[in-house]
Amino acid sequence: MTHELLPNQLAKRLSSFAIVSKSKRLGAHKGTHRSRKTGSSLDFSDFREYHPGDDLRHIDWNVYARTEKPYIKQFLDEQEMRIHIVLDATKSMSVDGKWEFARQLAIALGQIGLSSGDTVSFSTRINGKKQFFRKKGIVQRAMWTKMIATLETPQTTEEFTETILKGMPKAITVLFIITDGLEELEKWTQLFRKLPGICHDTRLIFVQSDEEEHPQVEGDVKLIDIENEKEVDISISRQRIESYLNKKASHEAKMAAICNRFGIQYFHARVKEGVMETVTKKMRHAGWLR
Repeated sequence: MTHELLPNQLAKRLSSFAIVSKSKRLGAHKGTHRSRKTGSSLDFSDFREYHPGDDLRHIDWNVYARTEKPYIKQFLDEQEMRIHIVLDATKSMSVDGKWEFARQLAIALGQIGLSSGDTVSFSTRINGKKQFFRKKGIVQRAMWTKMIATLETPQTTEEFTETILKGMPKAITVLFIITDGLEELEKWTQLFRKLPGICHDTRLIFVQSDEEEHPQVEGDVKLIDIENEKEVDISISRQRIESYLNKKASHEAKMAAICNRFGIQYFHARVKEGVMETVTKKMRHAGWLR
């Protein structure tokens, strides 16, 4: 498997983007995101009165000349964010181009974070094996890309919602969950209840294939559930397809309601739209990137 998954045109543009978050949970190391604290960047924040022990180099002597009182210049502190990306590696993600598309999205998000000086981590379980990555710095982009691109094709029947928290780091600024969202709604609800203790800015990317949105099957066929491999003989009619689409729409509407209930941002990423469209337009339009 080659690890050249991203279009060259997109790869060249990623360093110009940055992940946006209103979360107050930032890392302790220097980065490119302004926190509410004050520190030593070059962006002026405010004045405060001098206290013994303060750095004399930060006294504003022009203000002192006017007021005869020493005041210290304060500057906006710039800190890193902690970006975590978790990838659904259940068997349903392996069909209709979803797995390649999901990895492209993960690579793009990780490269944006690393280019911004953020700490980027990644976790998933593929075929029963835990995969974890945690790095910082622009020089780690090639390693990040290769690691994601060479992940095995999913064959596991484990429930994604039951394994997602295993190995996930604490104190995350932004959590990206890339999934097809096909598990039971109650299991998503149980998961979302647990997430606030880990991250206050969770974003779901629902990956959808063209075949899922517009089934092209008719007549007598044998369907196989990709998760449990159960077979069923069925006659596909226009009415059955309409029934499927109605159930799909109902599931998505209920899923959206659950996300809204727990304050989780989300959007649908369609394989046919491609990673370029999804990152440069849809994510920016959603306010996830600038």
